[in-house]
Amino acid sequence: MKQVVVTLDSCFSGQGGRSVMMEGVRPAVAKIEDPVLASRHLAVLAAAENTQISTVFKAKLHGLFTYYWLKALLDGQQDLAAIYDYVGPKVEDEAKLQNVQQSPSLRPGPAQIRGKFALWDKQQ
Repeated sequence: MKQVVVTLDSCFSGQGGRSVMMEGVRPAVAKIEDPVLASRHLAVLAAAENTQISTVFKAKLHGLFTYYWLKALLDGQQDLAAIYDYVGPKVEDEAKLQNVQQSPSLRPGPAQIRGKFALWDKQQ
């Protein structure tokens, strides 16, 4: 069976005349239950933990998480756990500069999936 990797970042920018959110706030809340991920073929990498908001990286014209996710891919990283290890601290540090708490979430955790979720085949 093939493996499935789900990556989540909200796309709501908080802009527009009808918005009641601060500019740049991305209010998607993903509540992921670990029993749903009992299969060894599914992993979910989300932009933020439980009730945290996903913020924008204005200088880079992307969501904060999306910017570092894409950067990891462009740098040639393939293992999902390694990408999480790379993205997590960068997102947390940049979010702190914006006075926001944002920590990417990986389910199952990195120790459980390390080396098991390659985003592409190295031989291709």
